[in-house]
Amino acid sequence: MNAHPPSGAGTAGGELRRVLERFDVGVVVRRMEDGFGRLPAYTGFEWPVDRTAVVRWNVELVLRWMVNGIPPDSYLRSELHEFLRARAAAGQPIEDSILVYRRGARMFWEALLDLADDEDRAVLVAEWHTVWGCLEDYLDMVVDVFARAYADQQDVPSTAGDRRARALFDRLCARLPVTVEDRDRAARLGFELAEPYRPFTTRLAGATVAAHAELASRLRTAGALAFTEGVRVTGLTPPGFGWAAFLEDARLILAQDPPVARDRLGAAADGLRALVAIAARSGRRGRIRADDYLPELLLADSPEASDRIVRRVFGPLERAEAVDLADTLRCLAVHGFDSTTAAAALPVHRNTLLYRVGRIEKLTGLSLRDQRDRTLVLLAVTWETVAPAVRPDPGRPDLGRPDSGRPDSR
Repeated sequence: MNAHPPSGAGTAGGELRRVLERFDVGVVVRRMEDGFGRLPAYTGFEWPVDRTAVVRWNVELVLRWMVNGIPPDSYLRSELHEFLRARAAAGQPIEDSILVYRRGARMFWEALLDLADDEDRAVLVAEWHTVWGCLEDYLDMVVDVFARAYADQQDVPSTAGDRRARALFDRLCARLPVTVEDRDRAARLGFELAEPYRPFTTRLAGATVAAHAELASRLRTAGALAFTEGVRVTGLTPPGFGWAAFLEDARLILAQDPPVARDRLGAAADGLRALVAIAARSGRRGRIRADDYLPELLLADSPEASDRIVRRVFGPLERAEAVDLADTLRCLAVHGFDSTTAAAALPVHRNTLLYRVGRIEKLTGLSLRDQRDRTLVLLAVTWETVAPAVRPDPGRPDLGRPDSGRPDSR
């Protein structure tokens, strides 16, 4: 990792420095945590740390960098390395690790704009290139640390083209003015920097991170703005982009939205990521459409409410340690609440099934003859199926390499 001052950011000017120094770090952190709380890649990863303290550490580091123009010294970089290595050992998928940091940079910028008064906001907007230059240098530093924190360095998405594409995508999502540097990035990538943009997310089922890095490179060669997110590639295509050659790979899963405005790019990309994860878990390949997974996407868009539904339906059965009743309820939902079909699938006698239904209704307070309660059960069962796809299991094995039990994630 380079120790020289960042190329994209210098010391903040006097006016900007005074604005930055006036921010209450605690308030900035709380505002960012509100955003992180709606990000499944952040909320779905459980490990024993004070999350607020971690966010604060990063915010203070970036603010000091902006104000003083001095990048983190070797001690701070070593501390960051140990932090990321701990997350790798805990098993957070690499694509989620990168996404959290990239999204955090955007949340930091939006928090500054939201918390500033009119006068200070005008200074921030006028000096946005200084702020974002530092944020981009910080994100580059984080990716560099990934190269040391993750044991398999060949799988780290650290190529120059990947970084350029990722940086350009982030700036477009942040609705920043298009600069000469942005046009230079686009020109080097061979991407036409003109609206409309068509966001996409794609995945090679069962493939390694390295295979996805190679896919992103081929997509860039074909004229797309593409970058890796671990076992996923996200980006933009110009109108008329040809997917036919890529779809010849039977492993490919592709989700793409129609052209969208810049202020919708970030939200559209989030939806496509969730869609691909859900489709991959269901075994689908090729082109996929959101219309085929609307209930699953609705649940994934509101994970806290979805968790409450699961607790409402299955909580009473778990507290009663009634595993057979929980399995029966899931089976009923899968078979459209048809008692004859469900009894055959379990398999139990139909009278036994009806007895279990009576116990389920007594314990949960639900009526399985009521359409509203049936819908609640269906949503709970669906979310149990979807959640592992959009909320990665910290203990799952190496991404894309079934022969390895070593975690390959932060």
